[in-house]
Amino acid sequence: MDVSRPDDVKCPDCGALFSPSWDRMEGRWEFTEISEAGICHQCRKLRDIRQNIEACLQNTGVLQKYLHCSLKNFQIVKENSFCVNACNQYLANHSQASPGLYLYGNCGTGKTHLAIAIIRELLLKGKQVVFTCGSGLCFDIKKAFKDNDRITEYEAIQPYILCEYLVMDDLGGVNPTEWDKKTIGYIIDERDSRLKPTIITSNFSLDELADHIGQRTASRIAGMSQIIRIPGPDWRLKKKPKN
Repeated sequence: MDVSRPDDVKCPDCGALFSPSWDRMEGRWEFTEISEAGICHQCRKLRDIRQNIEACLQNTGVLQKYLHCSLKNFQIVKENSFCVNACNQYLANHSQASPGLYLYGNCGTGKTHLAIAIIRELLLKGKQVVFTCGSGLCFDIKKAFKDNDRITEYEAIQPYILCEYLVMDDLGGVNPTEWDKKTIGYIIDERDSRLKPTIITSNFSLDELADHIGQRTASRIAGMSQIIRIPGPDWRLKKKPKN
């Protein structure tokens, strides 16, 4: 039996070269980093994501209503075209340790659409994302440790701190309690300290947001984010028929 070392194998999708390893138990060379499909495991994962992107979006927390959102179907007008360009540049040029995004503007201008379009692109790059709305974040944390005696408040908060990307939609949309402010502030502080990008949408500028969640947290968001104002009309109202 020929047991000479085979040549390295190139993944046809990404072009990376992989070396064989010797399996002592089987007495043969194996390419452990190549999947049964003939591509590397990372590329196999990305193929699966592409084929099941809506299910992947749902797994992040995105609701059914927004599963269609992408950069390609965002309503572009003269006033907001630079916003789409900025989001594309963010996705193309940033590293995980770079700033997050703060997208703000009036109701109905497409902030949530853009945030979820960014999630879609991050997932297609193999990134881990958690999506939540500002009001639902604290509710879900409270529910987690109140409904389960084995989970502490600290443990309930950790998934939002440790995830690779956190997307918080409509921050400041509901007046928070003092506990909510403290919890949101703690999550923001911890993610900033760990250099983990956070993408936030809000109807408020950061100066206005400070009145809702506190000056210190708003300042922290300013320091860790690329700030983009989304101008334009309320597209939800424009879709309604006129009497």
